[in-house]
Amino acid sequence: MTLYKLTYPYTWEERKPCLHEGVLFIPPHYDQHTSWTLPSWEEIFGNQNPVHIEYCTGNGTWLAEKAKDPSVNWIAVEKRFDRTQKIWSKKRTKRLNNLLVVYGDAHIFIKDYMKDHQVDEVYVNFPDPWPKLKHAKNRLFQQEFVRHLARTVRPHGCLTVVTDDAVYSHQVMDEVLENPSWGSFFASPHYVTSLEGYGTSFFEELWRQKGKEIRYMKFIREES
Repeated sequence: MTLYKLTYPYTWEERKPCLHEGVLFIPPHYDQHTSWTLPSWEEIFGNQNPVHIEYCTGNGTWLAEKAKDPSVNWIAVEKRFDRTQKIWSKKRTKRLNNLLVVYGDAHIFIKDYMKDHQVDEVYVNFPDPWPKLKHAKNRLFQQEFVRHLARTVRPHGCLTVVTDDAVYSHQVMDEVLENPSWGSFFASPHYVTSLEGYGTSFFEELWRQKGKEIRYMKFIREES
């Protein structure tokens, strides 16, 4: 597959949020995020189709397959530039005009760029579990992120989280279900170990080959 080369649209000194080549660039070490407004989904995608987001997209293998369905608009959020370039290259190669790539931190994107009730479904596949206690503060699933998920997902929308880390799965469930806006789709223990038709990714194949159990958690945004 051809790897198209994505370049930065600004110098470090002149960095600022911008849309370039189908990518929203959210610069790191920047403190004026709220001074820039993201255009509406209709302006970006040219339609009013449902919007689904995958946070921590990685190389984009799972999402690129899902985005082949043009009836859904997709947003891929990834903070590593090398991975962002691979997602963008898939977007170009597969002509996925219904895919917006976001190069930036998930916390900043959801807090400073996302409006209320903008998204129908959210997916987080294999978020970094940061297993060492001293690194726990870096985990994605903490109350602030869960609150913003509740704010940005429409009532009756879904949040799906997939992980191979049993310890982290319990933290995800605890953090999400502590928020009254979320309910579990699955009965206790609130996860399943297979989900037909879900699709696969690099990490899922890797961990299954190593004999790890994959846990799928799904939550419903309650009516507020």
